[in-house]
Amino acid sequence: MNRTGHSPRRTIWRCRPLLALACATATVLVHGAELPAGFIEETLATGLNAATAIAPLPDGRILIADQTGIIRVWKDGRLLEKPALNLRVDDYWERGLVGLAPHPDFPFTPQLFVLYVTDRPFPHHVLSRFTLHGNTVDPASEQVLLEGDDQSKRGGRHPAGHQGGPLRFGPDGRLYVAIGEPIIPSDGVCTSQMLDTLSGKILRLNPDGTIPGDNPFHAQTSGKYRAIWALGLRNPFGLAFQRETGRLFATDVGQTSWEEVNEIVRGGNYGWPKAEGMSTNTAFQNPLHAYPPVIGRSIVGAAFYPRAQRPESAAGFFPDPWRGKFFFADWAARWVKALDSDAPTNVVTFAKGCNAPVAVEVAPDGSLLVLNRGTIWRDGKKFTANSGSLVRIRHVGEKGAASLAAAPPIPKRLSETGVFPSLPEPRPRDGFTAFEINAPPWQPGVRARRWISVPPGAAIKFTAEGEWEFPAGSVVAQHYELDPAGTPFETHMMWFTGPRVVRAAAYRWAADGRDAALVEDSEIVPVPGPPGRRWFSPGVEQQLNLDFVVTGFLLPVNTRQLNRGRQLQEWNTRGWLTPRLRDADFAGLPRLAPLGDTSAPPDLRVRSYLDVNCSACHRPGGPSRGFFDARITTPLAEQKLLNGELMAGDLGIAGARVVTPGHPAKSVLLLRLQRNDAFRMPQVSVNDELSPALPVLTEWIRQLKAP
Repeated sequence: MNRTGHSPRRTIWRCRPLLALACATATVLVHGAELPAGFIEETLATGLNAATAIAPLPDGRILIADQTGIIRVWKDGRLLEKPALNLRVDDYWERGLVGLAPHPDFPFTPQLFVLYVTDRPFPHHVLSRFTLHGNTVDPASEQVLLEGDDQSKRGGRHPAGHQGGPLRFGPDGRLYVAIGEPIIPSDGVCTSQMLDTLSGKILRLNPDGTIPGDNPFHAQTSGKYRAIWALGLRNPFGLAFQRETGRLFATDVGQTSWEEVNEIVRGGNYGWPKAEGMSTNTAFQNPLHAYPPVIGRSIVGAAFYPRAQRPESAAGFFPDPWRGKFFFADWAARWVKALDSDAPTNVVTFAKGCNAPVAVEVAPDGSLLVLNRGTIWRDGKKFTANSGSLVRIRHVGEKGAASLAAAPPIPKRLSETGVFPSLPEPRPRDGFTAFEINAPPWQPGVRARRWISVPPGAAIKFTAEGEWEFPAGSVVAQHYELDPAGTPFETHMMWFTGPRVVRAAAYRWAADGRDAALVEDSEIVPVPGPPGRRWFSPGVEQQLNLDFVVTGFLLPVNTRQLNRGRQLQEWNTRGWLTPRLRDADFAGLPRLAPLGDTSAPPDLRVRSYLDVNCSACHRPGGPSRGFFDARITTPLAEQKLLNGELMAGDLGIAGARVVTPGHPAKSVLLLRLQRNDAFRMPQVSVNDELSPALPVLTEWIRQLKAP
């Protein structure tokens, strides 16, 4: 990776599709993901359990792989009830059935290639070939082509993640297989850089399982390791060839700093774990595109849209701007983007608000298939069964999609919103009330002013501990200024369409301070001042569920933030809160404390900081790889902080825990705040400055007593 510059962008969201039209088949038109003008999304299947991969067949059928070992068939508008295949697999964590691909000469060669993990006699990958008869895969036809390494021998404490899985046939007729590195590099094992293991590799085999003699490491390895085509990958979750050029792209899930789109070349080394994102080490291949966690945390899927229109797909073929583009998705950020393979800095958002996508494929009819997992891996703690779906995105022209364009366009300039009539003075119109919060999020170099408007006669559904629900028509404005100059920087608007759903937009102020322009897509920009300060601008959201936002449009409007002075009492007097509170109800309501409030106990200051700055990710159902719960509403004993098990590495420290009472040097929560590498929190890619919580957190850990 001659790791040079790139242009990252991003947003995190999730929406709940509204069924708009039921067809004669099970296909349903949905008002779900946000799409470009002229496109519609149709739901083909729902209730998928633990979806991992799809394979569209030339005759219109779609094979859907489930992590538990099941392959199902979508045919003629419905998901067939009887599975095509039910394999016995080891489906712990990220193991299971992880990849499938039909023979390139299908149906004339009716073979299906499947990658799965078994625990017999030990956990390892199995690449097999089956025969597909009609809608049934004959289990007796299995021919094992390759067996992987024993994951229990290498991989530290948790060799169950990062299984990879995508399979693709290349224009050379070879089968390419992506295998993840199921280890934690901080445990000292770097298998992706070793040629005596298949972990962290792209493999290349003949369809009969033999290994081509022109593979790059054929002469220096033996046995199955001669299949290695490229190395240095962490968790490749997408693999795709461009039909017209033969170029091979892979999406590789990062650790904590960068998600990557890589062009896979013969013998290429992609650097992991010695490099993540861009590197100056010329021994490594640089990613074509990389983005940090504020853009997305889990890059998945890979599909090239054809450059030339095929006659059989003329009706729904995507228009010119999308042809030849590389489509990929992010499971955590819930979007689909398109990259120009000839100019990889050109990346545009295609779909927002997906239901945790894991795969994208171009169907024979020219539509784009998106497989939504809807949940996390099968860990028994966060997994939600039957929450996945398969959707189809078609181009029907702006007239055909007009019924989906119910909402008016978001204004292009802040002055056009009607909220700030006195610009350049950022003072909202009558009906808006200023409010202050107890513990502002850490945003170095920036300070905020905030206002809210509640429709006359409407009220906010109040809860002491949880998140409030807002009446439709409520508006929140958060105006950010450079600190200490007070120069207008960016203004965020939220228009509520439901209790926890908003249309939202970020407006960047012009240098002359007279108005602010809409930020069309999410981006990271420098904050004027000391080097290393960065700002994430979340762009535009047409339908944003606030319960799934991890950065950008965060809403600090809840009891614990607003419980200061007589702010809650004033809102209650106005009739803004329901149920109406009595005077006695205000006593004992929760309250956050800022880090600098020395009158508050250290544990409250620390837990307030974690709640405000970390809980969007570190919570049940959140996208973090660590399992502690940073929400202050969760009792400390249940947060899995104190002596909490580590799920993302112990940094090589014996006896380390999330927080080890009395031992700051063994508390990974503290140590990761102090680092300046891929294990830093918050990520170096977001901000170079160390967290201001370090002194208070250190003292809090030191005074904790071991249970």
